Amino acid sequence: MASTEHSTPLRYASDAKPGSPNPATGSTSGDRAMPVSRLDLHQPRPGLPAEQRGRAVMDIAEQAFAKTGNWVVFYREILGKDGVVHQSFPDAAEYADFQKGPQYAELQEMVAALRSQDVSKGDSSEPERMITIRLPKSLHDALTEESNDLNLSINKLCISKLLQRIESRFVPVQQGRRRGRRPGPQGPRKKPASDQPSENS
Repeated sequence: MASTEHSTPLRYASDAKPGSPNPATGSTSGDRAMPVSRLDLHQPRPGLPAEQRGRAVMDIAEQAFAKTGNWVVFYREILGKDGVVHQSFPDAAEYADFQKGPQYAELQEMVAALRSQDVSKGDSSEPERMITIRLPKSLHDALTEESNDLNLSINKLCISKLLQRIESRFVPVQQGRRRGRRPGPQGPRKKPASDQPSENS
């Protein structure tokens, strides 16, 4: 039976190749791991009713807002998958309810305020990932016009849209097999048949 293990470590396409220099440290070792900026924040108190948890989240968010001018750090600590909001509302239904409330909107305003003032490069706080999406020309044209109207790059506009909660009724149902590469680190791509050595070589 063929082994499913990868001889090459999985990595994102946007990661530097092993052995390439880390621009932050000059090191050429390994996968250029970089230190991640963390904030010293109060931790969510377990066992609080949902309404009190919302207020506690806002208290911690205000603490984080005062401690950093970097929107990536704020987002990761408060709204990221391991952030304060998810820790405070681990139940999916309660998390969805919190997203619909005014406190979540206030958190989004905090992120927007930090993004407006933050001139640092995104990868100064944590590694960046790149995604490539296919979209019709008409949608691209609309995004271009909207970004021009707002005096934003398309990249910033798309990040702004991705930061927003989207209702499930606006998400299409997947039909058939899922296409494209799945999220997460990828194994080495298979070489085209023309690149494979022939049996006679």
